[in-house]
Amino acid sequence: MTSQEKTKVVLLACGSFNPITNMHLRMFELARDHLEDTGRYIVVKGIISPVGDSYKKKATENSDWITVDDWESQQLEWVETAKVVRWERLKIM
Repeated sequence: MTSQEKTKVVLLACGSFNPITNMHLRMFELARDHLEDTGRYIVVKGIISPVGDSYKKKATENSDWITVDDWESQQLEWVETAKVVRWERLKIM
């Protein structure tokens, strides 16, 4: 299967990440490895969507594919994960 035939996937993790740990980041690596090892998928991005109002960690500054999106943390109320997924989907389309 060529890369053009593979399904593009974006990994999204929502949570407090308080504090974010290396295992949070490792979770993305394990998921990407598993999906890409099937030969059917190519992971194009990983997104961490933390809750809270003062998230300032720089844990992803050395990654070229995992980013932090603070949209969820800037909402005034709790946001359902499905809404975060829709938000992220709109941004990448």
